[in-house]
Amino acid sequence: MSNGIDDKDEAMSTDTTNEQNDHNDQNTGNDQDAKAAENGIESLEFSVEYDDAGDADETPAEAVAAAAQEEPASSASKESEEQPGANAAADETDANTAATSANADHVDQTMQLVKGATKGKGQKTGASDGNAYAKTNHRLDRQVRDRVLLKSYPTFSLNHVTTTARKTGRHMLDDLSLAFYAGTLYAVKVLGDEEDPEQRTTLMAVMGAFQLPTSGEVMSKSSNFTELELSELRGHRLGLVPQRYAVRGDLDAEGNLLYAMNGSGRGFLKPKPVVAREMLQSVGYTGAAKGKKVSELSLLDQRRVAIARALCCDAETVILDEPTKGLDEADAAELLDLLRRIARGRDPKRVVIIITSSDAVADAAQKVYDLTD
Repeated sequence: MSNGIDDKDEAMSTDTTNEQNDHNDQNTGNDQDAKAAENGIESLEFSVEYDDAGDADETPAEAVAAAAQEEPASSASKESEEQPGANAAADETDANTAATSANADHVDQTMQLVKGATKGKGQKTGASDGNAYAKTNHRLDRQVRDRVLLKSYPTFSLNHVTTTARKTGRHMLDDLSLAFYAGTLYAVKVLGDEEDPEQRTTLMAVMGAFQLPTSGEVMSKSSNFTELELSELRGHRLGLVPQRYAVRGDLDAEGNLLYAMNGSGRGFLKPKPVVAREMLQSVGYTGAAKGKKVSELSLLDQRRVAIARALCCDAETVILDEPTKGLDEADAAELLDLLRRIARGRDPKRVVIIITSSDAVADAAQKVYDLTD
């Protein structure tokens, strides 16, 4: 009797223990599932049944393995669907890489050509490389010529200038085109006053901005005379030495230069009297007595003062009308030598133009335009 009771109690105790273990396992599983859910991991529930012989059924395990393999694939497919531009970006990266590689290959080929053309002594350069190098240089030179146009304007020029007398209708200047560049002494040969006094005076008036041509353009570099103020032309760009009224006879040499500088409206880096004295010295004027009127000077010194006055405002173009007229041969040669030095000066560069009917003066110039034909 007692044995039956004990067996019954033992069985009940065993069942209770099993229930508690199942309950604990369930709680443990629930805790693990909760932690997995917090970490973003989905749990897979599956069960395996064993037969009476204790052998495990292999089919459910294979299904679980297949499901486990399908899960990453489906996740990758899902990520790919969420990023539709990923493939396009990869294709663009590949295209950029290919373009960079092509450019690098082109640079390498160019460097090979340069290396082949600049090999040291004792090394032979292939004929094909040399030809390719020459062709490349020729092509680049042609492209530069086509794309870049560098135009050098004359310092002073007449472009198709025609001047017609109102009363007679005569063309004093007929479609005249002349170009004058800095650093050169020019002579424009005209007819003498006994043959045609109007040609010389008309040319001087047009070039000196005293008279506009009937047609055509008078240019100071790239600017038309009609676009410039007279104060700009005569106060800075042009330095004129006419036959008459080139200087004021009632002033001394320095006073003549100060008179021109004050009338130009320009500023000077040095005091004007200093500039005047330096300019007079540069043209060879050695007047001992300050205050001596220009009218009392020799004809050669008067011409020196007139030239200094034309230069004192940094004129780019100096135009002289028969500067040697009235001088003896020695003084004329000295004056022409001075004009050559002025034209060849570098700071600043100027163009010097002589209007003359003298063959000797024209021969002394570097370039001659003959209007006597």
